[in-house]
Amino acid sequence: MAETLEPQAGPLSQAAYPSMPGRGQYTERARRTLLEWLRATTSAPLRSLEQSTIDPRSLPGNVENFVGVVEVPVGLAGPLLFTGRDAQGLITAPLATTEGALVASVSRGAKAITLAGGVTSQVIAQRMTRAPVFEFAGLSEAAEFARWIVRHEDELQRRVAEVSAHSRLTLVDPVQLGRAVHVRFCYETADAGGQNMTTAATWRACQWINERLAAMPGLAPTWFAIEANLSGDKKFTNLNMIAGRGTRVVAECVLDRTTIRRVLKSTPEAVDRLYRHSVVAGQQAGMAGHDIDAANVIAAIFVATGQDIASVYESGTGLFSVDVSEGDLRATLVLPSLVTGVVGGGTRLARQRDYLEVLGCRGNGHSGRFAEIICGFALALNLSTMAAIAGGQFADAHERLGRGRRVSWLTRADLGAPLLRPMLAQVMDAPALEVTGVDWIDDAPGSSLITELTSRAERRKTTGVLPVRVAWERDAGGDAEQADLVLKVKPLDQEVIIEAAKIASLSGGRLADVYPRWREWTGFKGLHTRELAVYRTTEPALRSVLPFTYGVHEDPGREAYVIAMERLGPGVRLKDTADTPERWRTQDVAAAVRGIAGVHAAWLGRHDELRALVGPVQTAERMAAMRELWTALLEHGAAEHPELLDGAAAHRLRRIVAGIPEWWRRLESMPRTLAHNDFNPRNIALRSACSSLVAYDWELATLHVPQRDLAELLAFVLPPDVRESEVVAFLDLHREATGHAAGPRAWREGYRLALWDFAVTRLLLYVMVHGQRELPFLPRLMATTLRLIAIEDAAAGDDSAG
Repeated sequence: MAETLEPQAGPLSQAAYPSMPGRGQYTERARRTLLEWLRATTSAPLRSLEQSTIDPRSLPGNVENFVGVVEVPVGLAGPLLFTGRDAQGLITAPLATTEGALVASVSRGAKAITLAGGVTSQVIAQRMTRAPVFEFAGLSEAAEFARWIVRHEDELQRRVAEVSAHSRLTLVDPVQLGRAVHVRFCYETADAGGQNMTTAATWRACQWINERLAAMPGLAPTWFAIEANLSGDKKFTNLNMIAGRGTRVVAECVLDRTTIRRVLKSTPEAVDRLYRHSVVAGQQAGMAGHDIDAANVIAAIFVATGQDIASVYESGTGLFSVDVSEGDLRATLVLPSLVTGVVGGGTRLARQRDYLEVLGCRGNGHSGRFAEIICGFALALNLSTMAAIAGGQFADAHERLGRGRRVSWLTRADLGAPLLRPMLAQVMDAPALEVTGVDWIDDAPGSSLITELTSRAERRKTTGVLPVRVAWERDAGGDAEQADLVLKVKPLDQEVIIEAAKIASLSGGRLADVYPRWREWTGFKGLHTRELAVYRTTEPALRSVLPFTYGVHEDPGREAYVIAMERLGPGVRLKDTADTPERWRTQDVAAAVRGIAGVHAAWLGRHDELRALVGPVQTAERMAAMRELWTALLEHGAAEHPELLDGAAAHRLRRIVAGIPEWWRRLESMPRTLAHNDFNPRNIALRSACSSLVAYDWELATLHVPQRDLAELLAFVLPPDVRESEVVAFLDLHREATGHAAGPRAWREGYRLALWDFAVTRLLLYVMVHGQRELPFLPRLMATTLRLIAIEDAAAGDDSAG
């Protein structure tokens, strides 16, 4: 029977103490009985505990009152090249963690070390301690006992051997503190962690000591305990830092300047300078030893491999050091008290056993290898983190919005009938409309690249493209209707700006330094309100290419910006085809060009209205000032992705960037219009019935020349060997469909400048993102863009690119 306890004014009586069922039983029936008791006493549903992935019969000695399991995700870090005494070759480590970026950071450090030649590792010593205390009547008796026990070390070794064949007593070290003597029993414990076996062995030794002393007048202790804290079990102590407890292991590597720059995005001098400041600051703070974040790796491997988690406290203390010599950076990490075991305890559990096997550390004879692996990966994380701090990446990687108020963010529960009813009632002119059902559709469509970039920025918020099936009645008793919608719940512009800045920071070098100065002017400012404004417009030409819109919801107080639109399903084709542009036939491209040309024609020359619609727009003066950013993006792309930007391509783009002050002034003087500014197969499709354009994801919409959208579309869908005649045909089609008065030559010049602008302000940003998140479409896009630029430069008789 489950028990519910009423609040008590004082201590409970023995009879009133709650009875927990199933104590001491290791069966599934006992587990479920205990689960039902827990439900009844807490009123918590505990649905996630219904099933357990561990057989209760395997758990005696590991846990009591077993009720369920907690799953911790495991990621693979590495591989890391070892040239150690016991650990050799490429090794991949399983890290059990819920801390985002930990596995990535460890892997970054492992890559740098491996490319530089690997990590050398070695176990220096291994011991486990237990320290019983003996209290005596006076100081002299205590001193005499301390002398006596040292003389009997051989006998104590024999007593220990009677209890454990794996524990070897190596030292008996009495420490007198007044009338008490704490005796440090130091053992070698082979492949086991040894806390339990050394406790048992020490207990047997102490029984022999007490029996002998009882027969010695004046030397019998007045009191005895098996431990009084001198061993430092599961605690950091300076004694263990010096004398060791567990395994003392060291790992060392030498990183060359090129590897540090290419992988860790820093320099040897920057890391060394930060290290010297951190040593002084650590001393001021009272830090024991010197370390960055080795405990992160130690805890993650401990969880994955069944180690005693509480031992992270003492195991996580390290001595990390770096020095620069002849341009190289030498890094060393000593873990003086790493308490681990590869047999016994939690290593007997199936999954933990498997992860030990992944490391090649399962079973007897592998304790040294295990310790070396942990130390090597901890060194990799220390280096990665310190380089991130020295290179300016750490702050950006942890940047938050720093809100000064609590925000009641939108949740999925809010995206229901109360939010949708006013939208549907208005768009259908049915004031009495009632929403009768809102069901989530599991097969969510692909999100925009911007949504993907911010998907982890603020996990507590609901953002993204969420498909729903909505049912309604226009009036009471009317016919039931339904439709599939997508609710696009937008992140704030600052969330996107921060995520893009993180990528720039991780890119390192000059780009990491320059990007923060211009991050507000890379196109993301105002995107959360701009797209809502576009979907609110009543301009017929624009509405003809938008998905059918049921309405928008804007609540700045809750940071809620929602667009409800039709779900583009079987009725459209060529949706999300950026990675398969070959599916776009000539007639399909022509249909898209005609569709967007109608929008361009409707908004052409309406500059003031467009500024009110889309917000601040780019200017020639600012573009010129931002050349340091475009140059940094280009340098980064050429260095990191030479397969995309070879020497000739980089030279061509470099000359385009250099000419920005002149050619962007020409661009700014041309008649401009509403540009989608992200017009590519990620964000457009054709309706199957009539091959008419449908364009979505207008968050980057801006005031620009109409050729800007044409340039981007052609760069995405045309092949890298496109002929000039094909380009000219689409140019003429777009000019005629737009109804612009400019002649073919002037129109083509505007297209040429728009193509340059796309290459500088968008293509180079894609290359930056590609370093952190692979963009499969980018190699072909880069090749086609460079081909289009070459065609226009040749046609203009100007190979100087501006």
